[in-house]
Amino acid sequence: MKTKVLTKSQIEQFIELGYVHLEEAFPRKSALAAQDFLWTEIEKQGVKKNDRSSWNQPMVHIKEQFDAEEFQVCNTMRLANAIEDVVGEGRWKERSIYGQDGDKTQWGWWPINFASGADLPWDVPTKGWHWDGMMRPHYVDSPEQGLLLLCVFSEIGTHSGSTLIAEGSHKVVANILAEHNYGPMAGEAIQIANRSHPWLRELTDTKESDAAVSDIYANDTAAAAVPGSSDRIKRFMEQTHVDSNGFHLRVVETPASPGDVLLCHPFLYHSASQNHSGVPRFMCNRATPLDRRMNLNRANAEDYSPLEISVLRSIERT
Repeated sequence: MKTKVLTKSQIEQFIELGYVHLEEAFPRKSALAAQDFLWTEIEKQGVKKNDRSSWNQPMVHIKEQFDAEEFQVCNTMRLANAIEDVVGEGRWKERSIYGQDGDKTQWGWWPINFASGADLPWDVPTKGWHWDGMMRPHYVDSPEQGLLLLCVFSEIGTHSGSTLIAEGSHKVVANILAEHNYGPMAGEAIQIANRSHPWLRELTDTKESDAAVSDIYANDTAAAAVPGSSDRIKRFMEQTHVDSNGFHLRVVETPASPGDVLLCHPFLYHSASQNHSGVPRFMCNRATPLDRRMNLNRANAEDYSPLEISVLRSIERT
């Protein structure tokens, strides 16, 4: 498969680990200009950029999407071509209007992490682990998400509130959705995965008897961080677990710079993390819906996208 932006090794990383880090997906100066725009919105909530005494909330939410010019300039051809490198050329629903005059892309929502969990030792959370799409049924070939884009608008170092991702977890989810092919809603599907897979069960502190997920997105105050439980860092981040299907699973931080984007598999488990840096973290999530369902039965093997290959490799190994 010929690609425009991503290298062969990056494509293979996406297939095997479930994500790829695209540096400078849009210019740093554009990301920082967008951040300035967001500060003007935060100030409407009484949080002042130059007055740290007003930073009295660990997490500030801007529950809006914006189409201002500060965000439209982030719609670069580099990012668009990288998306199609993964989902397949001509298969991204919004590519035809991308960057066109009069058709503006919406950016948001914005969970701005000022100091979530800063009062507790940094650790691997138990709550908050999920994949996206709470309001729709999930199938192994669903088109609605396409990719999850984690778009970064500030400098994010280690222990600075980056999104935690569970490498390889997209393979586990592919198998769950292939087996439960009636289209469970996300909450049900996530709980099935949490109960049935030993590593996920331990990661999320789920009991086999648990019947429901309660507030899977709730991690704003890092409620899952347990003081004195640093063995979770060793267990989940410093060691790679190989499950019964041979899938390699590990939790990683995703440090990044303004203008970077992480292109993530739609089935990838991820969670918020604690911010110990003292610097607010600005980012948003975006979906890149497909124009139709993934085709997992193509006549020509060369026509499979890396996204489709990742699913096929996962379900064929069980």
